[in-house]
Amino acid sequence: MKSEYLKSKKFYEIVFICCAFAGIIAWAAGIILFGNLSEQFDIFFLNTQDFFADITNVIGYSANRNTYVETYYLGASERAYPAIVYLMAYMLSRIVNMDPYFERNYFLDMYTDTKLLIILILILIVNMIAIYELIRSCKNGNNAVKIMSAVAFCLSSPVIFTVERANFLLMTIFFIIFYIFNYDSENKVRRELALISLALAASFKLTPAVLGILLIYNKQWKEVVRVIIYGLIFGIVPFLFFHGGLVNIGRMFHNASLNVDKYVSTEGATLTASLVALGVKATEGSIKVLKNITYVVALLLLIQSLFYKEKWEVIMAVSMVLIVTPSHSGYYCIIYIIPAAIAFLNAKQHSYSDLLILFALILIVMDFQCSLFKNVFDYHLAIVLILAVLLVRGFIRMYEVIKVRMKNKAVQ
Repeated sequence: MKSEYLKSKKFYEIVFICCAFAGIIAWAAGIILFGNLSEQFDIFFLNTQDFFADITNVIGYSANRNTYVETYYLGASERAYPAIVYLMAYMLSRIVNMDPYFERNYFLDMYTDTKLLIILILILIVNMIAIYELIRSCKNGNNAVKIMSAVAFCLSSPVIFTVERANFLLMTIFFIIFYIFNYDSENKVRRELALISLALAASFKLTPAVLGILLIYNKQWKEVVRVIIYGLIFGIVPFLFFHGGLVNIGRMFHNASLNVDKYVSTEGATLTASLVALGVKATEGSIKVLKNITYVVALLLLIQSLFYKEKWEVIMAVSMVLIVTPSHSGYYCIIYIIPAAIAFLNAKQHSYSDLLILFALILIVMDFQCSLFKNVFDYHLAIVLILAVLLVRGFIRMYEVIKVRMKNKAVQ
């Protein structure tokens, strides 16, 4: 009876929610007790010395509508976003007198313009409320579990980090969650909105396009065609707004290649970074080997997704590919795991090996900052644990399926 409870949905929900809220409370208590010098402020990038940089810099790059050509401030490598992002940033630039910032060639303190700050805060509030409501609606169970789960994710360490960066990933994750929980909906309207959501997510960050493989797994060929059409509309049309038009598409990919060269894969949420953090020596040769291992792992996960029994396993496998494979995958990219985590907690029954994934998810959402969580039990360990469980389970499932097929063939 006790062993069955340890596999139950209720047990997993209670442990996750209790640990997440314990981390939130401990984090807040640390700030109150130790003030502005508290270690808890390490949850923010550079202790907020680079505050809102992911939006203020982008506004600066967009204001003259010559985004992909100019190299002022931080160079062409930082101008690698798709055009729809810069179009939205251009709209925000209309709030600010950009002349002083161009004269100083510096945009980092743009948040001190109170008009812009108010608008950005309002956008973040709306964005966070939308994410909260979406998570609450996607999480099954009673209302209390729904609310506490949504709060736990919204106040998790990577989400707080992303809020401080004011990164467009917050908008992207909303569209990804909606897509994942509605792409196979029986409701035609919700299913179509899910396709549009995937197209928008890919138009913001490019890499979420890999989630389209869920449609292929489900043999939704008509939906595949429609999402490609939506993606082309959202991905290409905004380029026409900028000087140079569609020529900027090639420039964007050129800048993206410069961006990959600039940011080493031993940082952030890549598999290479995780293995280096866990003790693998980072040399030029070892990094190349680790990158190749990453590609092999990603390919295996995509193949094994055809064999997993549970839907959440497929979602988590594809999400992990999205997180660990790009050469430049910042810490905030780990919020891509949120829809998979929701699906995992929605599962009616679990196995003992799922306890490792539960432990990993707790490490990911943990707010409390201390040397133990930052240097030992951190998101790097969580990434490796999740990948290990998925890979081993995938191989076992592949063996079982092949064995059954060979047995059936022998009988025939």
